[in-house]
Order: sequence, then structure tokens, then C-alpha cells
Amino acid sequence: MLRLRSDNAGLLPKTPAPQSVSASNLAQAIKHVGQTGFLGTLAEFCETISGYDSTFVAAYFRGQPPVALFDNLDTVFGERTIQPYLDFAYMLDPFYDLLQRGQHADVVSLSDCAPDDFLASEYYQTFYVDTELYHETSLHVPFGEQASLILSLGSRHPDFELKPQGRDALLAYYPCVAELCARHWPSFTPDRLVEQGRIGAHLEKSFVRFSTSVLSEREAEIVRLILKGHSSKSIARLLGNSPETVKVHRKRIHAKLGIASQGELFSLFLDALSNAPSNATEDPLVYLRRGA
Repeated sequence: MLRLRSDNAGLLPKTPAPQSVSASNLAQAIKHVGQTGFLGTLAEFCETISGYDSTFVAAYFRGQPPVALFDNLDTVFGERTIQPYLDFAYMLDPFYDLLQRGQHADVVSLSDCAPDDFLASEYYQTFYVDTELYHETSLHVPFGEQASLILSLGSRHPDFELKPQGRDALLAYYPCVAELCARHWPSFTPDRLVEQGRIGAHLEKSFVRFSTSVLSEREAEIVRLILKGHSSKSIARLLGNSPETVKVHRKRIHAKLGIASQGELFSLFLDALSNAPSNATEDPLVYLRRGA
């Protein structure tokens, strides 16, 4: 999830640069291993070979929120999109979900990992459409089984398309990128990086508990899948039900929660999460209603 810095507004989409330029940028990244400018030069190299025009880099540790390491975005846009993502929205991110399921792809685009109804989700509307992010591809660099670095490349141009040569270049240079990251971070652990956001374990538990004080266990499970962007057909396939049964569940969910749309469900989730204390042991809705 990211937004392009504003100084590129109105420009044509970038195209992969000539090999000589790419080689020069790679040399700069190698030169800066172990130095503060490393991620900036690595981002420039990845943008050069792919044609993307913005980069967001974060560290992911199992059971903890992401740690932002680098971005080349405008400060105002970063505050509007990156901070909310780090605080809570990452739990609905398809790339994060991929890591939680223990699946590590070297180079993966949003279309490779998003649920079937993701483009109709409120998450997509808020963190893609409203921020004019039209295309995203991530490089996943694992550090053991419990940690990963994700270098997320994006474009805000509606006519941008990742060309085959751009994707091929990312795949070809991925081993080099991964090795440079491994050399830059000989020890890739949470205590070595700056802490960001709220306690990840609290957020994960609050997400699982959301709506459980009102809904059945199966209905709450369906709510979590809806928030992640799954359609009724996708939910039925995952749970072993028929789409018609899932639709019945969705009607009951709306009635019990007093909502009428997916947008209202998303807003209710955000409001409830923001009201849950860090030591919460109940459904976030309970704290929301107590404060109402």
C-alpha cells in the first residue's frame, strides 16, 4: 500500500531504463550497503528496471505490525496512507495475508494475491482508488521463517502497465536484491529496527474478536473474509458452503450489526478497532458501545 509523491503529477508513466543506467544504479546500491542511503539507492534501481515510480519498504515480523523502513512519498500523502496502514489496515492487505499464510513469492503483483472481490472492497477504495494507486508489485525478501522485508513498487498513472521486460528484470535481479538486503541487515530482528504502530498481537486478537459478541463464530469468520475482499463465491469455496448459504449469512450479519453495506461494515470495524484499548480482552464492538 503506497502513494506516489506529488511532484510526479501529470507526467507520463516511466518505462524501464537502458541497461547502462540500470547497471549504474545497481552499482550505487552495492556501494551503499551498510550505509543510510542503501534503501534509497535500491529503490531507485528497482524503479529503473521496472518502470514503477514510487517505493515503500517495510519489515514484517510474525505477530507484530509492519515496521516502515523507507518511502519516497510526499510527507502529507505518507501521513494519509502509510500511517493508517501501519496502525491497523495492514491486517486487510493481500500482501500481508500472503505472508501470514506462509507463502513467500519472490516477485508478486496485487493481481497475483488479491481475493476475487478485492477491487470492490472498501480497503481497495480507501488505499488504492482514493490515493490514485493503480498498480503495485512487491519483492518479498525472507529472513528466516518469522521475518520478511517487502519492497513495494507502485504507480499512480491509470495507463501504467508492468511490461513483460519490467517483470522479467525484477525476477532476474531478485537474487541480487535479496543478497544485498541480507548483507545490509546481518541481523534482521525487531529490536534492531525502530518500533512503529500499536502492539501487533493486540491488533491481531482484536481483528479475530471483532463482532464475536454479536455474531456466531461462522458469521464472524465470514465478516473477516468480507473485510479482506472475498466475494460470496470465494467465501463459500473457502468454508465449504454454497454461495446461497453465504448470502443468507451476510443478510443476518447486516441485520445483527445494524448495517446495510460493505462500506458500513468497514467503517464499523475501524471505529471499533480505534476504541479498543491495548489490553483489550473482548470484542472491539463492546468498547465502542461503551464509549457511545
